[in-house]
Amino acid sequence: MQAAETRAYILERLVGDTAEPDRITAAARKFVQRGIGAIAEGVNQLLSNPIEIELQAIELGRYGQALSSTNENNAVAVVQSAVSPDALLLDLETEAVSMLVAACLGADPEFAPIGIDRPLSQIELEVATAVFQEVATAFNGSGPRSLQLRIPVPRAFSGPEIRKHVLRDGPSVRIVFTLKSSNASARLAVTMPQRVLLSARDENKDGELANGADDANVWSERLGEEVRKSSVTLEAMVPLAQMSLGQLSMLKVGQILELPAGAQTSTRLSSRNKTLFVCEFGKIGQSYSVRIKHPFDEGQDFVDRLLSQ
Repeated sequence: MQAAETRAYILERLVGDTAEPDRITAAARKFVQRGIGAIAEGVNQLLSNPIEIELQAIELGRYGQALSSTNENNAVAVVQSAVSPDALLLDLETEAVSMLVAACLGADPEFAPIGIDRPLSQIELEVATAVFQEVATAFNGSGPRSLQLRIPVPRAFSGPEIRKHVLRDGPSVRIVFTLKSSNASARLAVTMPQRVLLSARDENKDGELANGADDANVWSERLGEEVRKSSVTLEAMVPLAQMSLGQLSMLKVGQILELPAGAQTSTRLSSRNKTLFVCEFGKIGQSYSVRIKHPFDEGQDFVDRLLSQ
């Protein structure tokens, strides 16, 4: 390892990726503020009895040590992203698992959940996985702020597998939530590498999107506006009448075809071989016109053609 690499490694071990812990904490706090409402809404959709979810703490540390103090009966899941094989570590303590299972199965909210001192059951792991799915989806977001997580999340695991699981080391940020019911509380911890928090969201020191993302949004808006301004040719096709092939072969240039008295007045407005609207054919003064009646429905048109056969 060269001297410059050694110095960078030592500094990274001492102060983290950016040497700006306040910046990491501020970015994580804004990240949580934007997603905690979606987390609470998504989780409570799974439950018969609602719970409250609050931010308890934001802690900086080492990603490789994120599971060092985790109880073997906790529920854990590791979510990959486009830039990291362990972008999100979700750790649900046993008291939280008990609370969520009780709320999910409709237990009496007046009774406190029973603690778990055994390996988690299949049902408990399924409930934990469903909760992790809602949390990861809310954290992932969309657009230029997305973490690009690989959803759905893998199935939660517990027991000896927690101790066997190896995480790549590096500066991390740990976000701790408190889950509260009417008579109990427990914790959910979400840990991610600092580089994932910053690089995926591309934030500057003020916590705003960097110029690259802003420029992309501006160009997208400009392109959309130019597309909306572009011109297309509209065609209104008027059904005339049925003709035999013999009659069709006798048509001549300049010949006038009269519309029968009971001719169909509806017509279809199309552009580039795509039918857009069903219209009504008529005249305004000396000009022929079509009046839009309703959007074209391919499904209904298919049914109408079947019934007419």
